[in-house]
Amino acid sequence: MAKRNAFLLPNAPTCIVASAATDAKLWRSDSRFGDWTPLTELHRPAAARPESAFASDRPGRAFDSFGSGRHALSAPESGREHEARRFARELGNYLNRAIAADAFTHIVLIAAPAFLGYLRGALSDAARRAVIYEEAKDLTGLDTEDIRKYFI
Repeated sequence: MAKRNAFLLPNAPTCIVASAATDAKLWRSDSRFGDWTPLTELHRPAAARPESAFASDRPGRAFDSFGSGRHALSAPESGREHEARRFARELGNYLNRAIAADAFTHIVLIAAPAFLGYLRGALSDAARRAVIYEEAKDLTGLDTEDIRKYFI
């Protein structure tokens, strides 16, 4: 794994978030090369279920607005996407509350590409301003030491 020489953690209370649609790991760092204190781990196993587990039957049908044809209705979002958005809101709420309570002053986001977009949308203005670095990468399968090496 390549080291990220372009970014160093600040010497200030920082929350490091490694997340994807099903899992999130959060740590607190108070100094650039100090220890990381685990904050919490969040899990949403429902987001990993196959899409067929979300649909109980075929989609509904509707008549065309002109003519006599019929067509199947499609869901506005898939079940997995819905669960990922719910998990992003849960994680975003955690970060929003922590920033409001001054638990840390900076946030580093490393999240799976699609999930990063959902997570950005779930952050409050104050939490968005606290984000000092973000990267679209899924590191949730790595242990803490391997993730730390990413910044050292």
